[in-house]
Amino acid sequence: MTLVGLDLNATRARAVHGAGHGPPVGLDLEDDRRDLPLAVGLAERAPVVGAAGASLRRRAPHLACVDFLPALGQKRLWSAGRHRLDAAAALDLTFRRLHQSLGRAEGVFLTLPTYLTDPQEVLALQLADKAGWPLLGTTPTPTAAALAAYQRLPWSGLALVVDVDYHALTWSAVSVEADHVQLVGTHVCTHLGLGAWLARLLNGTAARCVRLSRRDPRGSGDAEQSLYDQLADLLASDVPPAGLVELVIQSPQWCQNLMLQADELAGFCVPLVRQAVAEMQTFITMTADFGVIASLLATAAAGALPGLTAALEEQLERPAIIRAPQPGDGGDFGESLPLDEDMTATRVQVLDADAVARAACDLAGRVRRGDLARGRIDAAPLPSAAGDDGGPPRVQFRGHDHPLTGAVFSLGRDPACDLVFESELYPSVSAKHCEIALDHDAYLLRDRSRHGTLINDHRVQVQAPLYSGDWIRLGPGGPVLRFLGRPAQQLRLMTTA
Repeated sequence: MTLVGLDLNATRARAVHGAGHGPPVGLDLEDDRRDLPLAVGLAERAPVVGAAGASLRRRAPHLACVDFLPALGQKRLWSAGRHRLDAAAALDLTFRRLHQSLGRAEGVFLTLPTYLTDPQEVLALQLADKAGWPLLGTTPTPTAAALAAYQRLPWSGLALVVDVDYHALTWSAVSVEADHVQLVGTHVCTHLGLGAWLARLLNGTAARCVRLSRRDPRGSGDAEQSLYDQLADLLASDVPPAGLVELVIQSPQWCQNLMLQADELAGFCVPLVRQAVAEMQTFITMTADFGVIASLLATAAAGALPGLTAALEEQLERPAIIRAPQPGDGGDFGESLPLDEDMTATRVQVLDADAVARAACDLAGRVRRGDLARGRIDAAPLPSAAGDDGGPPRVQFRGHDHPLTGAVFSLGRDPACDLVFESELYPSVSAKHCEIALDHDAYLLRDRSRHGTLINDHRVQVQAPLYSGDWIRLGPGGPVLRFLGRPAQQLRLMTTA
């Protein structure tokens, strides 16, 4: 391990590590778990950092030191028995625990929530230095989120970034202009923190249990904690809940299995969704001087909030909020695209759970190479967008590479295609929409669809050549992919030249 990117908020810490070349990989922070909860348990003789503290949040809240990151530098205390901690002491314990996982890292780059004040951030960095971290720098979480999104699909203009942790849901405006990304404003909604969403889910689920069995899990500390943990795990999952969701409620005297539809969970959270959308609209008005919102990004935590992404997509149908690409925009076709690949099904790009940490790790590499100065980075230079990298031929879609290993690569809704699109999400994609064929050491795209296929926003007439970096859209409002790399023959010629 050489460089570490660490994503820290009031809920948890999450990290990736790498040697500065090639993609970084996830780092386990507690046993075999990727996340280290920002919680300290006070039930034992010595304070315990991590899951042991989080497991007391509902069962024995007086023994759980949680939500302490936003209280840095304040007089709030957590006391139990002989334990007496303020936020700085709790974060010091957390940083020392993290140092065990960071091992012999030569550099750590940290992302921090935007609701921390400058004195709070200084205090956090002092504690990291005290714990022995080889800290290279910090950047706000929305800045790192924008950097991660830009590497996936570049754009220009103003983007909204929505994030959430136990303390608050935050809306941030990030400007992507020229060759830099910069945070220009933040709107903090403490009444919409993750705890509020989990409380709505807990109460809604408990009410369902009462109707089915006349037993309330909130009457037992163990049962309430178990249900709360299951709901928290649902929101922390890499795959949002869909279809039926099974919850097991276990108390010392009884057990109940609950089967809920994912839509029911979203129904529990409707009041919070409405408030979140209203706060977004308020923030858009506040940032009107910076330009029109062209893109919307959601961190993995925000994207998992039941019903929020769907509500935002509905709002973003309004052209005043999101700008569709216009003919004659010029420049790279990708710069004027809405951030997500599908203009009709979704315009909210939900980042994966490691995206922010990966961006931090990339910044660590740039600091180590001397491209960036150590310390806080407010305006970060943009990474190079994926383009003519000379690698193997492949199609990139939603952050995943699909190698072109055969003579023909087919795309469509038919299960027999090499890249299959779900009918529910992409109704305009034909069963066998198009194919990419290798022809005399070059790739051709052949349209087989009813709605047409576009390369760099120009409709393909029967077939057209593909060049590394080209954008492919399946239909006028369909998903967007990128073609990258060169045929093997071209690679051999370049190698021997």
